[in-house]
Amino acid sequence: MENISYVGLSQQMALQRRMDMTANNLANMNTPGFKSQNVLFLEYLNQSQQGDQVRQVLDYASYRDLTQGTFQQTFNELDLAIQEDGYFTVDTPEGRRYTKAGSFRLNENREIVTKQGYPLLNESSAPIVVQAEATKITVTTGGEVVTDQGSVGRIHVVGFDNEQDMKAVGNNLYDAIQLQEKPIENPGITQGMIETSNVNPIIEMNKMIEILRKYQATQRMLVTDHERIRSVIQKLTKA
Repeated sequence: MENISYVGLSQQMALQRRMDMTANNLANMNTPGFKSQNVLFLEYLNQSQQGDQVRQVLDYASYRDLTQGTFQQTFNELDLAIQEDGYFTVDTPEGRRYTKAGSFRLNENREIVTKQGYPLLNESSAPIVVQAEATKITVTTGGEVVTDQGSVGRIHVVGFDNEQDMKAVGNNLYDAIQLQEKPIENPGITQGMIETSNVNPIIEMNKMIEILRKYQATQRMLVTDHERIRSVIQKLTKA
């Protein structure tokens, strides 16, 4: 295969990866606590059989934009937003997971759970259970959950030294793998609000247009090169 084909195909593969990530960002623009993702590219040199150096593109990693989203008021007493760089801790069938999405509810056992039904954990790694007689729930900025029947525990909010190492596992949850939790003493929880996605739809739409144009330009380059090779072959066979 010609060097120009290697370069063009590597560019198109990287652009496809970037388009997939941009589309995912747009799909989650209304998902509470969602953090937009971006691709990291690396240009590298590859030695051809003829001894030429060929510059190719490699999308070797992705990263999350950790910028905080805006706070949206909902007046729901179980909608919570964290002002600091922390995560709610929830219990799932696959183990402990972490999330920025603070939209919770009560299940049939009076446990505070996520929309998917995963219990929100307290500092003792146990679900937070609200008394059956409770009619009002208050969450302090420090994470203490108090009802008109008394305190039911403190929400376990944690941070990590390198949040980029957290792995997204779906449902707006993250697996911290082997990272060490750092309990946040004063997470600055705001009740009756949720943190919205930090996706900027205008920027993402502009990205999609830019990616499409680059992809089309690369495709034209490959078609032109193909026509050049075919023309050369035709001329040589007629000689």
